[in-house]
This record gives sequence, C-alpha cells and structure tokens, in this order.
Amino acid sequence: MRVGVVGATGAVGREMLRILEERSFPVDELIPLASERSAGTRVRFQGEDHTVGVLSLDALRGADVALSSCGSTAAKSWIPQAAEAGTVCIDNSSAFRMEPDVALTIPEVNPESLEGRPRIIAVPNCTIITALMAVAPLHRAAGLQSLILSSYQSVSGAGRRGVTELAEQIEKLHGMEEDLAHPDPSALPVGEVFGKTIAYNVVAKVDAFDPETGFTFEEIKIQREARKILSLPELDVAATAVRVPVPVGHSVSIHATFLRPIGPDEARELLSAAPGVEVRDDPANGVYPSPLEAAGRDEVLVGRIRQSPGRPDALLLFSCGDNLRKGAALNAVQIAEHMFATSK
Repeated sequence: MRVGVVGATGAVGREMLRILEERSFPVDELIPLASERSAGTRVRFQGEDHTVGVLSLDALRGADVALSSCGSTAAKSWIPQAAEAGTVCIDNSSAFRMEPDVALTIPEVNPESLEGRPRIIAVPNCTIITALMAVAPLHRAAGLQSLILSSYQSVSGAGRRGVTELAEQIEKLHGMEEDLAHPDPSALPVGEVFGKTIAYNVVAKVDAFDPETGFTFEEIKIQREARKILSLPELDVAATAVRVPVPVGHSVSIHATFLRPIGPDEARELLSAAPGVEVRDDPANGVYPSPLEAAGRDEVLVGRIRQSPGRPDALLLFSCGDNLRKGAALNAVQIAEHMFATSK
C-alpha cells in the first residue's frame, strides 16, 4: 500500500510515522511530504531513512491513503483534488470537520461515519476526542442530554513552538519561585505563542476569542464537533478551554447529564468494557488520571467518577489523553485501519 504522510517533520507527523510502524500498518511505499521549508529532511521509518519531499498533487499521485497534519490552509489546497483522484485523505486540521459530506470520526465512538467509504475523513479536535472517549459509552447506555466541559490542554497542542516557549520560560523563572508570590507583571516572560506567561501559570485562552459570543474558537469547535460526532444536533454543550504548563497530555473535567439515572458503579462497568479506555478510579489509594500518566499511551484514562449532588441522572468525570497520539496521530491511523480492513 502506498501511504503518504503530509507534515511528516512535525510533532504529529513524526508520531504518525511511529504509530504506523508500531501497529504494522501495511506500508509498501512511504511518501513523506512537508512544506518547501522542511523538504529534504530525513525521517526514520522501518529501519531506513527517507527523504521528505515537497507536498504536491504529483507527489501523492497513486497514493492509497494520505495522513495529513499540515494545517487548515494547506489542507484546503490539496485534499479535495487528491480525494477526487482516488486517495483516501485523513486530515488532522479543522479545515473540513464541519462540512456536511465529510466524516468526523473517532473509530471507537462513531465508526458508522465511515460507511460508504468517504474519501475525506476529518480527525476531530484533540480535546473532544479525550472527552467523548469517556462520554460515548455512557451515552450509548443512558442517552446524553447535556455536557459541560473544562479542558486543561498541554502546550504541545500549540506545536513545537509551544513546548519551546514553556521550556524557555521555566528556565528564566527558575530560582524565582518565591518572587512569584508578588510578581512584577512587566518583568514576567511573555512569548508569541500563548500571549501570557505559561510557566507556573494557566492561560484561559486557547485560540482566538469570538467577539460575538465571548467563547474562544477552540471552545466553539468542541461544542460543534460533539454534536456532529454523536449525531445530537440539539445537544446542550458548553466548554471552557484552558492552556496549562504540561508538555504532553490533555485533560478534561466533564459534567454530563443523561436521559435516565446512572450511577458511578454502572459508569465504571461501562467504561471498563469500552475499547480504548482505561478506568483509573480508586482515589483512596491514589489512583486517578493525570496527563503525564496518559502521555505515550494509546488509551484514554478516565477516573474521578462521581454522582453530581442531588442529580441521579448526572455524573462528573475526569479524562486524560495523549493529544499527539489518540488526540491526533493514533486516531488517524485507526481510521486508516478501519477503512482498509473494511475494503478487504
């Protein structure tokens, strides 16, 4: 099988290469591609070095599948034409997610979206993947009515520049921890990526603000994508997205209400049987999810499962997932596995 990886030199692209190899995806020919700036870089795959080419339709001609992590603007410039030429395009950007004829897929949650073998499939926002891996099994059993989400998103969600900005600020502030009790705001390091100091801080802004609603566009994506993935166009959902000084791993605090009563014991049973989910819910013994424990893992970790006070139809949960793996690269490879297993 001829497999293209677009954005092969980025964090998600390199993770896609790693996961293709780990999962023994049938790659007969690898086509690693990137922008002109990154072309010529060498990437390692199956024990061999491969030279990264410049992204073009000619370079992808004849590819069976293309896994893309190149940003929305770039994705729009080539994916429709490549799909028309016969390549299955699995895109990590937000470019096509809300298009009515494009599948928005988490294979463990809505595999039916891949029926009919669409040529363009969008990978959802990494935060909503982390949330819905925990919520969908409960929805199937009890019928989801509403969602309130607060996310704690790692700096790698903003790319390598975000990780670098955090590391540089930690280095600058090292040894000044006591001073941060009475900081001089003008002396704090501020970078281009996050707009406020991210080291020793949290930033209640992921993406730009929508002036009409006050939500960020990240929060709006979460709302819209949850409705599409679950086929619940009237779902009552609201989100607050926060950036935290964690290298890898997104976390989501979830308040979910259902159409019937559902308790923590039933929720644990349902989640324990759900593919791609690992229940970590024994707080008395120090067992509950954290993003560092989720980093490098394929499973989404779910815990802190509680009944909402006075609400037998509502639960509180805490979910953590690796935003580079299940939140992006792994989900893309799983879609490819599903598509090509179905075609056999």
